[in-house]
Amino acid sequence: MIFLIIASLFATALPASARAAAVSDFSDVHTADWFYGAVRFVTENGMFNGTDASAFSPNGTMTRGMFVTVLGRYGGAPSVSAGYKMGRLIRSDVNMRSAPSVENTGILLCLPNATIVEVIERVPDQSDPAYTWYYVRYSGILGYIRSDLVALTDSGFTDVPETAYYYSYVQWAFSNGIAGAAGENSFSPERAITREEICSMLANYASFKNYQLRPAVAAQSFTDMAAVSSGYAAVSKLQQAGVINGYTDGSFRPAGNATRAEVSTMLMRFVEALGYKKTVEASVDAAGNHIFGTELPQKAAVTADYFSDACFIGHSLVNGMRAYFDLSNADFFAKNGATAKYFQSYADLDLTTTHLDDKGYTVPDKGSLEDALSAKNYGKVYIMLGVNEISASAASGQSFYTSMSGIVDLVKRTRPGAKIYLFSLTPVTQACSESDKSINRDSILAFNTVVKQLCKDKSVCYLNVFDLLCNADGFMDKSACLSDGIHLLAPAYASIKSYLMTHTA
Repeated sequence: MIFLIIASLFATALPASARAAAVSDFSDVHTADWFYGAVRFVTENGMFNGTDASAFSPNGTMTRGMFVTVLGRYGGAPSVSAGYKMGRLIRSDVNMRSAPSVENTGILLCLPNATIVEVIERVPDQSDPAYTWYYVRYSGILGYIRSDLVALTDSGFTDVPETAYYYSYVQWAFSNGIAGAAGENSFSPERAITREEICSMLANYASFKNYQLRPAVAAQSFTDMAAVSSGYAAVSKLQQAGVINGYTDGSFRPAGNATRAEVSTMLMRFVEALGYKKTVEASVDAAGNHIFGTELPQKAAVTADYFSDACFIGHSLVNGMRAYFDLSNADFFAKNGATAKYFQSYADLDLTTTHLDDKGYTVPDKGSLEDALSAKNYGKVYIMLGVNEISASAASGQSFYTSMSGIVDLVKRTRPGAKIYLFSLTPVTQACSESDKSINRDSILAFNTVVKQLCKDKSVCYLNVFDLLCNADGFMDKSACLSDGIHLLAPAYASIKSYLMTHTA
């Protein structure tokens, strides 16, 4: 699951007896009920408890405070004890230190901009009176962050007491634009949540975490769409994502309350909509020929000699391949931060040919990518680009396609007999994905669709290293990469090398 397991949803609101180990414990939930699968899902994953030891109360309603608690625990929001505050980091790469000083202190964590932390207390710097520090907790780790790097968040809601179980989750949801006020200085945490409010909060949550709610079903116009508040366009988005649907009379009833069974169903579908499924598609036709635009099929492994006439073109990850692949006979033309457009005009690549400089040292000639490709008779050309092209602009994918198409055409023109391989973009960690509006899981998947289309249009080979390196949720494991969540460590390169040796044209 992509969500953090929610150990006990309403522990402060329900008696200890309100527990259930499995859906089978509920006398009011039966296998024939339309909500049975959803109730099983939310209970198995700790998202809901029963209202008592043997009842789920599927027709009971859910409050606004309860719902933001669900989302907060689902999304990893800090659970703040009474008296604590919450803080949002206002700068990137903020160090959490072991003591309130930059001198002789260890760095416990490096946190990205907009990270939410629990603020326990404010303390003076150990040696510099110009600074104070916040003693904070993040993901169970205690440490110190300079106070000028943290903005305290406080919703100011008069009806959200600090002692309430939902206090920190209301703060978190409001501070991050997930939930809005219900009135002047009020949140109405005890009021039953409406169906359109659920849609709005779910859509806002997806946006906050950089997830895309992709259309999965045809758009449906409910008979009472005119009754949907102007601020709740999310209803249509959630409907097309398959998260919600209407009643048998064609209505949505936006202002109606949602039952526990209905919320369970929405949450199950929402988690599924945000999830990731690895690509499963036919890669060869009836005659056994590879279908361009699909992943190159696996074959028996080749030896390292296969790459003796190969070159690799790309950015920093290709420089990593140079360092870790141990392919001394292959050539690498890579520049950190490179884009496809960059390679079309860059003329300072280190070529395979050399000359003597004015001091008599042998140094590589400099030239363009066309010069590099023309210098040797390459039989295989591997290209990895794209991550540096990603932006929030919807046009970035088309621009990338155009530039990459130019690179492929250049290879075909200079090395007409070469086999051309295009790498997918690699995954990033969940922490990176959820903190970066550009380089995140779903934007990478969108760019990989562009790479696949280019492979189909240009009849070149697609190497799906995204699925090779990602976990079940479509993220890179933290152990496979550097702290930035993007750049790979040696074991990941070893996996890519083994993959290349069994995926050849």
